[in-house]
Amino acid sequence: MEESGLVLPCGECRHCQSISALNFEGLYFALPVPPHKNNDEMIDLTNELLEQKRQEPFRLFSSSSPTSIPIAVAREVRKALSRKGPEGIIRVVLFYRMEKMKASSADALLKLIEEPPVDTVIILTADKPEALLPTIQSRAQRIRFDRVPEPVAVDYLVSRYDLVENRARLVVRVCEGNIGQALGMVETAEEDESSGRAVGFLLFKSLFTESKPSAVSLITELVRSNDRGAVERLLGLWQSLIRDCTHYAATGEDDDLVNIDFASELRRIARFFEDSQVAVMMTDCIKKALADFRLNVHIQTSLAALVLKLKSYIPAIVQERQTAGYEGN
Repeated sequence: MEESGLVLPCGECRHCQSISALNFEGLYFALPVPPHKNNDEMIDLTNELLEQKRQEPFRLFSSSSPTSIPIAVAREVRKALSRKGPEGIIRVVLFYRMEKMKASSADALLKLIEEPPVDTVIILTADKPEALLPTIQSRAQRIRFDRVPEPVAVDYLVSRYDLVENRARLVVRVCEGNIGQALGMVETAEEDESSGRAVGFLLFKSLFTESKPSAVSLITELVRSNDRGAVERLLGLWQSLIRDCTHYAATGEDDDLVNIDFASELRRIARFFEDSQVAVMMTDCIKKALADFRLNVHIQTSLAALVLKLKSYIPAIVQERQTAGYEGN
């Protein structure tokens, strides 16, 4: 089946169905697994992870123990590919989260990655491509995948998990289109602390990544209009995030960050605080807003005014960077 020059799977033939079930004869997996006693246990752990993917393709693997791709897996892949493949079949090897493979194990795969056998494709996925060995990076072609569009992700959560549309949209926005992370949030308590922090950070980041109308729209949509306690917690989080950004902008160090769970994003936002007066003005504005919220002010209107005021403190040069694109700077 072809569409716009691409050959798409039919989803009905035996090959399509076996690929969907992750048991196609030309499909090999190398997955990070927890510590194990022997190869048999490693195989069992791998099969458990594959079964999770069969049940929910978007599910992210999680473990309370450190995980890694064992050297035994690299050896098995090399051994399997050294044999001639089935006639007419292109074999695919998928290394899931390649950064989880130890350097010594990855070194053993350099020749295989540089010169794959005939009719063989090797796919390396990584959450942190920069963590891969330079020798691996130089032998691979980088392909960046965009996040799933918000309407598609929302529809998936609504149809598959029976979420109310507004709740699904909130989860997708907090997770920025990452359905795997969204699933994790769906399966936790709806009002747990981590969910509230995630929403609070999303709103904080919108001050620097969204236009004024979009930032105002987002905060009025996601913050309850009758919960003053929630607003105070939100602004308290913002004060803490401003302190972290100011610290990183001044020192370039993240060891003392309070909100370490947002460290990677805070490093990027910190450039907005290279002028220390930005933090001073924002902090003072939030203090005044907190005092107002303890009076009988209209929460939504006051929040909208606060967002506009905070955005006005972003220096003109930063506004230009924002226009050029948050991700690219």
